[in-house]
Amino acid sequence: MAEIILHHYPLSLFAEKIRRILAYKKIAWRSVEQPMMAPKPELTPLTGGYRRIPVLQIGADVYCDTACIARRLEQLWPEPACFPPGQAGLAALIEDWADHRLMSQIVPPVVVDLFPALPPGILADRAAMSPALSKEALFAAAPHVLSQALLSLDRLDGQLRDRPFLLGDAFSIADAACFHPVWFMKQSARLFAAVEARPALAAWLARIEAFGPGDARPMSAAEALAIARASEPADVAGGETAAGEGLRPGDAVAIAADDYGPEESRGVVARISAAEVTILRHDPEVGEIALHFPRAGYRIKER
Repeated sequence: MAEIILHHYPLSLFAEKIRRILAYKKIAWRSVEQPMMAPKPELTPLTGGYRRIPVLQIGADVYCDTACIARRLEQLWPEPACFPPGQAGLAALIEDWADHRLMSQIVPPVVVDLFPALPPGILADRAAMSPALSKEALFAAAPHVLSQALLSLDRLDGQLRDRPFLLGDAFSIADAACFHPVWFMKQSARLFAAVEARPALAAWLARIEAFGPGDARPMSAAEALAIARASEPADVAGGETAAGEGLRPGDAVAIAADDYGPEESRGVVARISAAEVTILRHDPEVGEIALHFPRAGYRIKER
């Protein structure tokens, strides 16, 4: 199988979610560091308009959004499982809560504390993705959402008092999703004190950090593009075909996230199911690419 290539940057919350899964499953991977801000000229040939991080590349197959990435990794490396039998639905519900609500409670106060050290222009860049990510909105939201974050930390701490991981004895997607916002709090010593004051939560965080950095080796973005150019999409056949907003394979579509990051990726539907949509797109720099998105959280419209 082609190498696992993760396009990311060190401070990315959502990339840390996937880095924890890769470390837990002991998957060897190649690390391509992408810019924190647009433009991303060595990423867009793979994704079209999509600019969010992380992105997983396997040859000419490109997986967008951590929900899609985590499930592809689970298909390829089912053991140890991140979607425990009998609890996969519960784990996915916790994942969705953490990726949206918990993250939105933790990011504003951390960004406010980090603001003097942030790269120039970073908040203007994020405001282009969503008005809720502007400097003004983040500073205004920080006091209230911090109070809500502390309530969420209490709930996580309570859940962890009699078990090593959120759903029991084993790490799962629920832990990966809750880990990355809590991990981000380490960027502010003032805020991270709230984690340290909750012993079960602090022990859980340390337990997951003990997985280590994983088996990662650096790769240049140019090398990743060359791999895509020399490959053909492999993950486009089969799967459960399901009606998706009236769409069928062969339809020309545009796909964009429904929360932040309005940039569209355009292509032709290759496969659509209840959980995922795959489109084929052609880029002059890399040739044909299969782009994979989760259905949840994405708008799909015909062109």
